[in-house]
Amino acid sequence: MTNSAVANEVVSSLDLNLVITDRNVLGYLAQFPDEETQIDKVLEALKVGVIAIQSASPTLDTTVVQSQFAEMETSMREYVDAFQRSIKDDFKKYFEGDDGVVPRSIEDIFGDSGSLTRTFQAFFDPEEGRLGRLMQCHVGPESTFGKSLDPQNKQGVIAVLEARVQELVEAKLDDVLKEFSLDENGSAMFRLHGMLAESFERINRALGHNDGQEQEAKKGHVKGIRFEQELYDDFFVPLCNQCDDDPSLVARTPGNIEGCKTGDLMSTLGEATGAPGVNIVVEVKDREVKLKDARTELQEAKVNRKAAVGIYVWSRGTEPTEVGDFRRIGDDFYVTVDRDDLRAGKPLLYLDAAYRIARAMAVAAVRKESASEIDFSQIEDNIEALGTWSERIADMSVKARTIQKSGKLIEECATDLKEELDRRVANVLAALRHN
Repeated sequence: MTNSAVANEVVSSLDLNLVITDRNVLGYLAQFPDEETQIDKVLEALKVGVIAIQSASPTLDTTVVQSQFAEMETSMREYVDAFQRSIKDDFKKYFEGDDGVVPRSIEDIFGDSGSLTRTFQAFFDPEEGRLGRLMQCHVGPESTFGKSLDPQNKQGVIAVLEARVQELVEAKLDDVLKEFSLDENGSAMFRLHGMLAESFERINRALGHNDGQEQEAKKGHVKGIRFEQELYDDFFVPLCNQCDDDPSLVARTPGNIEGCKTGDLMSTLGEATGAPGVNIVVEVKDREVKLKDARTELQEAKVNRKAAVGIYVWSRGTEPTEVGDFRRIGDDFYVTVDRDDLRAGKPLLYLDAAYRIARAMAVAAVRKESASEIDFSQIEDNIEALGTWSERIADMSVKARTIQKSGKLIEECATDLKEELDRRVANVLAALRHN
């Protein structure tokens, strides 16, 4: 028999003779009175020792382990099944369909009839909500505030403002119209009419004969550029500064039309004019251009520079016969400039008059758009008359240049007329700005 077989064989009995010398064991057995009891305690201690030795051994019985683990696995499987059933029942209770606790709770809170929905409706419903009723009460059409802003309410704020504005505008407009009335002895129109009549009478007395008008040769492109620059530096910039406008030389700068440089000089009306930001464009030519072509070019310049009014300038001697020194066509002006007068620093009567009347027209147009109830027909008629007077002044000046003997006298008269014209235009602009 092998050692392993001997080790695994169960012994039914074993006869032992023991001699105990261990003091701990002897001390333990000494408390028992008789030998038979002591032998029983020795056997009992031997059993306990064997169990203790087996418990301390690193090798466990495989069958015992497997049995214990199988029992534990069965118990755990039962617990897991019970846990799953319990969880399933709980989830079914709280989340199943429309009957679960959670769906019913969400519906009770957020549904169409939920408590939160009812709360929002109670406060924010456009018709029945508290906030809506509050707004209607304080700023709605039927509220005191709403009625005060109703344009149909004669006692409302808007009606009161309109009446006050109309009252102020009509009062100012009456003052402006009186300045253009010939029936008012002290009006600007009456005084200008008298001055013109007196001046023309003096001129007619001085006229004796006519001389031919000296013609200038055609100017080349380089001269044209120099003419633009001289006119801009020596006249246009000082004129704009005097009127509080913003001048700019844009002859070689593309404008609103892609690649287009039409429009040589431009001014932007200042804040004090009553029409801030409005542009006036000036096209300058030092060569002959037909009136038909000039009108087409000036219209293009107005579009290119976003201008309300255009002025076309020829150097004197290159202008078409039908234009003369001053002509107004529609909202635009066609005038001449004497280069000798420009270089000598003399007044450029026609361009100056055209520019100032153009400013008055621009301001009147803006005021007409912003105050639609005001009748500007009389103002427009008088502005039209200013253009006619300028044409008459131009004709008078032409005649003055043909008279050698009385040239100085006539020039003085023309200068006086020009100053009076400037003053009247300034009065128009001032009256329009105060509106």
